[in-house]
Amino acid sequence: MKKPIDPNLSNSSEEELLQDLNLNENEKREGLFNLVDKSTGEAIPDREEESLSVQEIMDEIEVQSLKGPSSKGKAPNPMMEISTSNNRHHHHSHHHHHSSSGRSSRSSKSSKDKKMPVAAKIAIGILLFLLIVAVISCIAFFAMRYLGHMDLMKKTDANGEQLSYQETIEYKGHTYRYNDDVFSMAFLGVDQRKLENVKNTDFVGATDADIVVAINTKTGETKIIAIPRDTMVDVDIWSTSGIFLRTEKTQLCLAYAYGDGEIKSCENAVSSISRVLYDVPIQKYFALDLDGIAPLNDAIGGVTVDALYALPDYNVKVGDKVKLVGDMAEAYVRTRDMDDLNASLNRTDRQMQYVKAFADQALPAVVKDFSTISKLYNTSSKYSQTNITLNNSTYLGSLLLSKGVTSFKSYTLKGEMKADKDPLIPDVVHAEFYPDEDNLMETVLDVFYTQID
Repeated sequence: MKKPIDPNLSNSSEEELLQDLNLNENEKREGLFNLVDKSTGEAIPDREEESLSVQEIMDEIEVQSLKGPSSKGKAPNPMMEISTSNNRHHHHSHHHHHSSSGRSSRSSKSSKDKKMPVAAKIAIGILLFLLIVAVISCIAFFAMRYLGHMDLMKKTDANGEQLSYQETIEYKGHTYRYNDDVFSMAFLGVDQRKLENVKNTDFVGATDADIVVAINTKTGETKIIAIPRDTMVDVDIWSTSGIFLRTEKTQLCLAYAYGDGEIKSCENAVSSISRVLYDVPIQKYFALDLDGIAPLNDAIGGVTVDALYALPDYNVKVGDKVKLVGDMAEAYVRTRDMDDLNASLNRTDRQMQYVKAFADQALPAVVKDFSTISKLYNTSSKYSQTNITLNNSTYLGSLLLSKGVTSFKSYTLKGEMKADKDPLIPDVVHAEFYPDEDNLMETVLDVFYTQID
């Protein structure tokens, strides 16, 4: 007789144990067991995929017998332990079954993907590429717009120093506060042609056009101020080596001359323009040489105006409606009668008329094709000196379009033109313009300030 396996079991033989488990000869051969839980008398369901051998059952019983009584003081039921073990094996089997099924499904899906037509794959690839390009373009546009806006709204000069201006102004019993939403730039029309055949000269040119453009970045409202070139103002005098010498009251157009013909000249001109307008901040400048007028004019297909000045060389009479193309555009905004003291004022009127007509034609072109902005920017870069970036231009163009701006209000300073003889050259008479103080102050307040009382 075999040694008992568990002290809680009787000295039954293996054959008697198998009899208690209701095993038949057929099930022994197949390794399948119909187990009965002795504590309940209920049959344990057959397992369909795996079974335990007799030796595995006996080994399980032996392990449970070594664990001892349960925490409640009852002897472990070997039949229940066997059932639990069977269930663990049963779940393990199902796990393998499902894994196998998943692999089969993925294999089937992969097979379908491989059957996708080559043309379809190419079409999908092209669509994805176009989508990526569109997303990148949108991101780039909004990035340029944001950076352009942030740069324009700085109140600093070229050296990064804070600009000094009057935040509030008291005028005729009212208080006005500077509008921080306003951005402004100076447009300078530079004449350097007479220097082309002159040697050994320090004169680098003068500004025949001095125009300030102010844009409200919240509303898009745009206002333009034309300042006569002969306006008397304090101008900084610099040596050719860049050393500051003194400040002298002279014509505004000469501020550009006391510089290097490039950045320093532009900054000096902007500084003097700001002084004319009671020191309002002017963040940017655009200095265009006369040679650039025709290319820009023709870039939008020419500009149509009602002639305010006769151009005999082009058969143009006062009052004629004429489309300015090529050199005709330059002649219209540049020519003046040197024998007339008010000639520069008449030319300023023509320049303002031309700027408005140019804008009226350029805006629809931008609406039709936004890339017109970059095209104009690239064209002008060959003939200009500016601190306006393409980001700035993109922002301003999108701002005016989004706000539906199609026109702007213009101002020309009123005042008195006086003749003053040059003490060194008696035959030469200088024209000097003195702005009307009330007209000047009201213009500045209307463009740059907001009444707060």
